[in-house]
Amino acid sequence: MSQEDIEAKRLIWARRAAQHIVDGLMAASEHLDGEDEIALMREIARRALWHLPNSGDEARELVRYIDAENLKRPQPGDDEPPWA
Repeated sequence: MSQEDIEAKRLIWARRAAQHIVDGLMAASEHLDGEDEIALMREIARRALWHLPNSGDEARELVRYIDAENLKRPQPGDDEPPWA
């Protein structure tokens, strides 16, 4: 198995595991109000980043990724007719 195949499988595994973990967090925090839920998610993200080597570089890379993904999200006014 090539190094690229190993890295691809690692990425697939990591994304699936993270999806399950975050889905569990969201299910467990359903009873919280929105601000508490956001605070909890922020602290989990902060703690996860803290444990990464080169956490500053990782955080900057995540910001670039999130900014790019946000461009793909529907934006206010996208579906509004031009005369609205």
